Amino acid sequence: MMLNAFTTDGGILARSGAKDCDEIFYAGEGRLADPKVTHFVRAGGERRPSDGCYLPSLSDGDAVDDAIDAYSCGRPLILTACATLEEVGTFDKKYGMTPIGYAHSCGLLGKGSFVAGCVYLDKDDIDLIVSSGARVILTPSDSLWHGCGIPPLRMMRTLGAAVSLGTGSGTFNANADLVFEQRLICLAASGILCTPDPVPKDFADSMLRSDGVLLSAKAHRDE
Repeated sequence: MMLNAFTTDGGILARSGAKDCDEIFYAGEGRLADPKVTHFVRAGGERRPSDGCYLPSLSDGDAVDDAIDAYSCGRPLILTACATLEEVGTFDKKYGMTPIGYAHSCGLLGKGSFVAGCVYLDKDDIDLIVSSGARVILTPSDSLWHGCGIPPLRMMRTLGAAVSLGTGSGTFNANADLVFEQRLICLAASGILCTPDPVPKDFADSMLRSDGVLLSAKAHRDE
């Protein structure tokens, strides 16, 4: 089973890559009429009983409060953190901690919680994600095209982080092809580390699979 763990592309179901996915986490505008789509509605929006919550920024206090309420009520959550170096610097200056540390202090990391962005993570950030039971979501084509940087993928693997892939906006992956995202992040890791094949195949393949991901979200909702 393949999971597209994060997309905001309203036309995702028309993309050829969507046909290869058994589940799609959609955080864009409007509703998509397909049973394999789980909607993550932006914090502050009107959610249906089966919807998750999407928190695009930890800097919006009202949105954070709504996300805390939604997550504490059992809704799965996607939050974006550590996507840019500027964001990390802002949180360090304002709170004396990283965005991941701040999310943890708000009770937003745990089973059924998914952290997108994740380009500028340090060891302590990854340890917090792993120990909480949260999962990482990477959208390589979006991150690389926007010049955000390359996530510390090998350190994530070493520290035991569970990583899933998404196609993001789809602007730079017109077919919504998850295998393209997988190859792109592995190639980027090879380039930044100056090492051929730094990402073991079993770990690379695990980023495509939905096993365990959906169960985690469902278990959190049913608690």
